[in-house]
Amino acid sequence: MPEFMLQIIYRLIFWTGYVAVLVMAFVPVAGALNRIHLGPEAFSIRLDHLLHCGAYFLICMYYLAGQMKGLSLFVSKPLTKFVLLVLFLAVITELVQLRVPARAFNLWDLAANVTGVVTGVMVIKRLRDAGTSQTE
Repeated sequence: MPEFMLQIIYRLIFWTGYVAVLVMAFVPVAGALNRIHLGPEAFSIRLDHLLHCGAYFLICMYYLAGQMKGLSLFVSKPLTKFVLLVLFLAVITELVQLRVPARAFNLWDLAANVTGVVTGVMVIKRLRDAGTSQTE
């Protein structure tokens, strides 16, 4: 498959996922994820928080996979633009829930979103730096 087609597909998948996450913030959802706790009473993590963190981490890993294949979402400053865009998504998806019936803003969900982004970006930078030092 030609490089330009891979680039188009890579970007299309990213933007489709981005819009899907944004749209889901507007969908009223009620479920049992809020009732599942992991860990002892003193330290309890809701499964929901792990899913938030994992989702944003996976978005970062998708970016990394593209970078490793020579694909890019943006022409200039791709990592900076990616981080700002995904952090915006992480914040806005929680803030819109202030206005959506049957949804509620949750500071811990926001923290889990941001934790997923930060962890993912740390992995991206670590692997990028490791690759740079190997080529020198």
